[in-house]
Amino acid sequence: MIYSSLRAVKPACQWPKLFQEAFAFLKNNDLEHMEPGKYPIDGEDVFADIQVQKTVKPSDKKAERHFKYIDIQYLITGTEVQGYRKLYEGEEFPGEVKPERDIVHYDVVDGEQYITLKPGDFTVFYTDDIHKPNLTFGESSTNKKVVIKIREAAV
Repeated sequence: MIYSSLRAVKPACQWPKLFQEAFAFLKNNDLEHMEPGKYPIDGEDVFADIQVQKTVKPSDKKAERHFKYIDIQYLITGTEVQGYRKLYEGEEFPGEVKPERDIVHYDVVDGEQYITLKPGDFTVFYTDDIHKPNLTFGESSTNKKVVIKIREAAV
């Protein structure tokens, strides 16, 4: 898991080509005024999904992980808490696997940590990162965000 911001002084590293395409999409579009939906960036290797969602308490949401796609989750408006935890070799948690949707939803995950995102912040969740987005520890609010999917095999 990586946490950073497009407002940072300079990138912490040189991103691979497909990540550069994803960040160019974030920087070069008026995201606040774009409609929710799927936007192609580089075919099925990189695409964006603009979402408007209500935040919920951590106990009201299942954690998730993906098998094929890396997530870049970029917050456009609002405040969002995200839970995360690395999946270590040999660990298993009970959950519902949906390979056709590239997702597993976990019933219970122990040892989650939390981070709070403000507009301009992003997280990168690799395929071994369990994550629980769209959370709040207070009152529910509506956020607008972009989830960019990068096919891991193409990186």
